[in-house]
Amino acid sequence: MSDKEEARIIEAALFISARPMALEELRTLTGIGAMGYLNKVVEELQAEYSQRNSAIEILNVEGKFEMRVKQDYVGRVRQFAQDTEISKPALRTLAFISKHDGVLKSELAKRIGSTIYQDVHELVESGFVKPKKAGRSSSLHLTDKFHKYFEKKEIAQD
Repeated sequence: MSDKEEARIIEAALFISARPMALEELRTLTGIGAMGYLNKVVEELQAEYSQRNSAIEILNVEGKFEMRVKQDYVGRVRQFAQDTEISKPALRTLAFISKHDGVLKSELAKRIGSTIYQDVHELVESGFVKPKKAGRSSSLHLTDKFHKYFEKKEIAQD
């Protein structure tokens, strides 16, 4: 995976997450083992947003990173904020699945924890993920709905 690809995955995770993310979570997501290097990638992403003079910023809040609208713009755009179609824990699970399309449900449970079973059920019900039988487990695949929904979100972000 290239440096740019790693940064884009981190960017996507921060965008979709409703809460600040620790470096450890970003390490699990990207597979980057060196925490110093991972921190450098996040800092470069922060600088990229700062240099673009974007309405969006990436902050380090008590050792966790979050993406948010700068305070100068919140009042003007707050009316457009919408509730997500899925819960915050399910979004975290979806972010991992989007990085590892086709991941086994059993592997997901090992990586994230047993709470994923409820998340996966919610993601299947909402149409973002489709399970396919794979031995005693299921592999989880992104659906067209996922791609259409998050492509629109990405366009709106630009």
